[in-house]
Amino acid sequence: MNIIGAIVAGIVATVLMSMALSGAPRMAMPKIDLVGLLGTLFSARENRVLGWVLHVAFGIVFALIYAAVWSLGIVSPGVTEGLIFGIAHWLIAGFLIGLLSAVHAGIRAGAVKDPGRYLRNLDASMGFFGGLMSHLVYGLTVGLVYNFFQLASGAV
Repeated sequence: MNIIGAIVAGIVATVLMSMALSGAPRMAMPKIDLVGLLGTLFSARENRVLGWVLHVAFGIVFALIYAAVWSLGIVSPGVTEGLIFGIAHWLIAGFLIGLLSAVHAGIRAGAVKDPGRYLRNLDASMGFFGGLMSHLVYGLTVGLVYNFFQLASGAV
């Protein structure tokens, strides 16, 4: 497993995912502010720095998980695998987002709207598709960037 490659892939993918989320309203999807949601996880008062730190940290952790699975040799990183991992990632993350209201300080205090399971409280199906689209961008990017690092190191 190429740890540096996974970390770089996670950071690049998180940045591109964030860019896709910021453009979601221009594609008829609801505003999905993961940074704001994460920044109010522990307090009703928004802390965007904390939100960004958590967002990037989660992006790195998930890229390390992708790389660990790829290192098992069952599949190798690439476009198709990245997209499949992105879909699986969204199905897990979307479910877990729905559980946030039980422990999220901002949601419990009423300072942040509960996005609901699979972001369905954000314009129903469009919230779901916005989350799916952003995770497809993330998975595709991790697959491509990590594959580049694998090729560059001669591991593939």
